[in-house]
Amino acid sequence: MMDEKKPRPDGYNIWLGMKDRCNNPRSRPYKNYGAIGVKVCDRWEKSFQAFMEDMGPRPPGYSLDRIEPTGGYTPDNCRWADSKTQGRNKRNRVNVTIEGILYRAVELSDISGLKTDTIVNRAAKGMTFNEVISSKRFVFAEGLALGGKASGAKKLARTHCRNGHEFTDETTYWRKDNTRQCRICHNEKMRRLQNKWRGERV
Repeated sequence: MMDEKKPRPDGYNIWLGMKDRCNNPRSRPYKNYGAIGVKVCDRWEKSFQAFMEDMGPRPPGYSLDRIEPTGGYTPDNCRWADSKTQGRNKRNRVNVTIEGILYRAVELSDISGLKTDTIVNRAAKGMTFNEVISSKRFVFAEGLALGGKASGAKKLARTHCRNGHEFTDETTYWRKDNTRQCRICHNEKMRRLQNKWRGERV
């Protein structure tokens, strides 16, 4: 047992915290560690010195990180990592499958400079690896370029308004910006405004 009066060596509190969240049901983080089967290996469980021998000195600002987030605390699954690295190594990280190979979307985003959403959307369309990380815009069957005038074209292609009224010659009219307006919704809106105005006049 370490003398409580002496300063604790660097890494000792990290070692204690690791064991606490895996072994102590009363610990707040336990539900995300010990409760789901994350364990500390026997070598580290029994010895702080063994833990530090395997991990080596902790770089300033770094903390303990498991390489595979679903794995346990073992010498081959742990490293010292900064907050950015740890943030990208969460269990809920987004993965994409491209040409049968699993990738992390955030890593492909770093490689390509594209947004993660773009990576995910391209992978979902079955594009090749080179196409997924390419900076060029791709035209799909609907004739729309990624990042182009998709939103305007989609509005023109709608068959119903947001409230579910079908677009027909009788139920719609065209505005000056060349978009359709639901006549039913417009009339309902005007009635609400008129009723409000009458109520305020009373």
